[in-house]
Amino acid sequence: MIDTHENAAPAIDPLEGESLLRHVSALAYNIGPRPAGHDTEARARTYIRKALNEIGITEIKAQPFETPDSWAYALGTPFALSLTGMLLGRLGKLGRFAGAILGAAGAYLTWRAVSGLRQPLDRVGTQRTSANLIVRIPPTGRYRNTMVLLAHTDTNRHRESFSSSRKASLPTTATALIGLQAAGAVAQVTGGNWLSNVITAGQIAGLGAIVADEKGNFVDGANDNASAVACLLGIGAALHAQPLQHTEVWLVFTGAEEVGLKGVHALLDEYGEQQMRRAGFLNFEMVGRGNLAYVTHHSGFSHLSDYAPDSESVALVERTAHANRRFGVFGTKMMMLDQVAALRRRGYRGISLVGLDVDGWPANWHSATDAIGNIQPEALERAARFGLAILQTLDTESH
Repeated sequence: MIDTHENAAPAIDPLEGESLLRHVSALAYNIGPRPAGHDTEARARTYIRKALNEIGITEIKAQPFETPDSWAYALGTPFALSLTGMLLGRLGKLGRFAGAILGAAGAYLTWRAVSGLRQPLDRVGTQRTSANLIVRIPPTGRYRNTMVLLAHTDTNRHRESFSSSRKASLPTTATALIGLQAAGAVAQVTGGNWLSNVITAGQIAGLGAIVADEKGNFVDGANDNASAVACLLGIGAALHAQPLQHTEVWLVFTGAEEVGLKGVHALLDEYGEQQMRRAGFLNFEMVGRGNLAYVTHHSGFSHLSDYAPDSESVALVERTAHANRRFGVFGTKMMMLDQVAALRRRGYRGISLVGLDVDGWPANWHSATDAIGNIQPEALERAARFGLAILQTLDTESH
């Protein structure tokens, strides 16, 4: 538990849009792209630590962990397994048996990757060091609740798969890839050479599409997810000046979210069972532009990997939205794979806040256009103030 020292009112309102925009600019413009495990991601953590120090929060725990710097390993290695199985199937009965096992394993591992579960084979890639930064702000009175706020620091690549014409089809595409790998396993059992040839060609094409999607440059990540980091810094400043009475708040700036939700899994591994099993989690995603929504159902990145927030978290956010109608916050279903996936798969509570542009999608998602010039200060302020309102609703109801 941190010692927040003497609580003094900040000189300026830390939740004001222009104040939050300065944090976004420092991360997305001054530092720029922040791939998982790279030096610029570490520079982002240095900036976050400095910003926290400036508001008087000095006890900040760094939680390092190893990570690849691309999600391609989580998707590519299952294909490599499955294709190996297709080749083994040409070596006779024993080869077909081994090929069937590898094909089934590939399908299962791809499903895990698009479902928010850890990918056992992502360690085949080059490992780098990322980290979470963790701050705990204790209540002033009798402890009754814990709420964990999440925002990831890393950025993704510009991806053609997330273009306006293609992102809606991602669940269908991912489901087809899983189906191809499962079909490869079946083909080994049936022994049909022509079918195996067709499936092999399809798997090679699928692997080629994954590789092609990795050719884009890493993006500045102003909306995804410097906007969320800014909101946590603003809320942290507000809570340092005036802590809640009964609710302990954790601010967790996660690393390596874009390569398989590595940061939140590391967080749960160390703290989950002992300190977070009863906690609520509030995840901020791409809140720097458009209208603010909470996600009521996630389709995930396949038709086999949907998930939803827990009912208690939904009810809390709904009550807050009803009491603060000026924010115009609403619930929505989304095609989205975020940190709540890891939470819900492992039995924890959690819900996401997300900004939606005029087309109903998060703005500039995995796009080269995700730059500081496309951020709206009023959207940042709305998300930060609504996030703080959720905490206050929970705390008030605990009296």
